Amino acid sequence: MKARIVERGPILLVGMGFYGDPFSGASAWDEDNEIGSLWKRFMAFLSASPDAIRDRSDRCELWYELHIPGPETSLTGRYEVFVGVEVRALASVPLLCSAKLLPPAEYAVVTLRGEEIVSDWMGRLDSESIAGPDRELSSAFSFELYDSRFKGMDRLSESELDFYLPLRPEGGG
Repeated sequence: MKARIVERGPILLVGMGFYGDPFSGASAWDEDNEIGSLWKRFMAFLSASPDAIRDRSDRCELWYELHIPGPETSLTGRYEVFVGVEVRALASVPLLCSAKLLPPAEYAVVTLRGEEIVSDWMGRLDSESIAGPDRELSSAFSFELYDSRFKGMDRLSESELDFYLPLRPEGGG
């Protein structure tokens, strides 16, 4: 599986989150699991209050799904999922939303297409060849970036999305 390496400055997001096991009630890539419910809640909020999130970036057609594991994730399956949009500044944050600031980072970016999106592609990822000799994949967080190439779960065969995996110096914290 090929990845490209990109550098991104800080990424400021405003959106909504969920903490727990998103698959306790429905399987992965099911619109009825906790992640699907979170997306529905966020999109309903934006539909009802289209101007609520101010200072959206010029990249306003991009949607982020951030996954933040904790020390207990491997034992419990619980982690934080945050969905949102990029903003230029935090002029205000709607009461129903929160903000996340992703640090500047170098990322391995994997583009997933069609059924590959719902497959166990991470199990096929060769992290050593992607990260290179001087860096490794960080487990602090990862995010999916949705744009016009993602057509929806009902049109998965026509869809693409980018998965961002942060890199860190080898042996870094």
